[in-house]
Amino acid sequence: MADFCFQFEWEDSPRVRTPELAATWARLEIRANQQQITKVEARRSQSIRTGIYVPLFPIAEWLVSNWFFLWEEWRAHARDEHHSLLAAREGFALPDLRFQPTESQVELRWCRSQAPLSGLEFLSEGSVVLPKGPVQDECTRLVEAVIERLDNRSVEAQRLASDWRAVVEATSDPELRTFCGTAARLGCDPFDLPEDTAAQIEGLGSVLPEPVLDDFCDAIHLEGLASGALTVMQFINQAASTIGESGQWARIREQVRPQPGTQPWIAGYAQARSLRNLLGDRGPIALGIKEYLQGKFGPFQLNSFGVASSDIDGITAPSATDAPVFGINPAVPEEKMRFLLCRALSDHLFAAMPSLVTRVKSEHQQRNRAFAAEFLVPAESLRRSIHGGVVGEEELSDLAQEYKVSEFVLRHQIQNHGLAAIAA
Repeated sequence: MADFCFQFEWEDSPRVRTPELAATWARLEIRANQQQITKVEARRSQSIRTGIYVPLFPIAEWLVSNWFFLWEEWRAHARDEHHSLLAAREGFALPDLRFQPTESQVELRWCRSQAPLSGLEFLSEGSVVLPKGPVQDECTRLVEAVIERLDNRSVEAQRLASDWRAVVEATSDPELRTFCGTAARLGCDPFDLPEDTAAQIEGLGSVLPEPVLDDFCDAIHLEGLASGALTVMQFINQAASTIGESGQWARIREQVRPQPGTQPWIAGYAQARSLRNLLGDRGPIALGIKEYLQGKFGPFQLNSFGVASSDIDGITAPSATDAPVFGINPAVPEEKMRFLLCRALSDHLFAAMPSLVTRVKSEHQQRNRAFAAEFLVPAESLRRSIHGGVVGEEELSDLAQEYKVSEFVLRHQIQNHGLAAIAA
């Protein structure tokens, strides 16, 4: 059985007069990893069942309208109506199910909720992370089944059919698919764009190198598109012309390459542990982070960098001698600067190509966050520093000072590695 499934059976509609709703009335079950997302309690009959009775036309219409947002938009401030199935309700009962994509996966998250007009309460809650492809395929199956059903019942729904043809044509054309994906990452409907915005999006590929394009679009605000792209490109060009000592950067990078095929945070943890072992260090880094890295790797540049109207916090780009040039906003506090610099370090060690550090929850950013946390606060070292099974506020503050990181980073390391409970 598929990891994600729309299971539906066509039914005769009760008292629904709108033709497209009546024609697509069905009993619907939605499952993810064998969990019943549509498990409901019917208050009138005081019964529990695993399916709901709804028209599938609004669901298909919502999927088609938001197709590229569902699979390509993972910016921090994405609009709910682009990702939440509740936007397809139109007065009917649907679960509070959200689709949150990353580069190759999609997280499905659902919550308990009520549909008072239908007298239903959705009982299930949970989340799963699945490969994006099979979830897309299942959504495609539902859309095409609805279009076929309408055609068989001779119900006019030309807009749904034509919009779906446009999506299919766009996904089968590499250039169009790239354009639509880029627009969606910027929070824009690729089929409803002003000409000047469309022209800016089309021109991004000639301004920014491919390694930074996706991260840039995920993190930039639309009003800062042109100026932000210019700022990033100027930094990368200046880094490429910088000449200095090569140090140990290339040698160390070759020895700490992460293993492909693992979850991004696991790859980040493993990369940090590998680097720590290579450097022969176990505990807190007592020195300033810039001085520490220069002592271990050799010279590098740390420059001021900032992009207005964005969620971009840093950048790394290789110099002419392979040593990195890092860019961090100088206004950030010392503890945050240490963390951001280590995220940029992870990106340079991963590929030695231009890369952005952003606030977005993409797989790339998950990896460099995990690296920075493990590099600055090694789990095994932290385990030895914790006294007892519960960490109180005072001990948390002391540990944050010892490792020179924020309490937020420390909390996550303790929780993610199951090192102790944290007192409320």
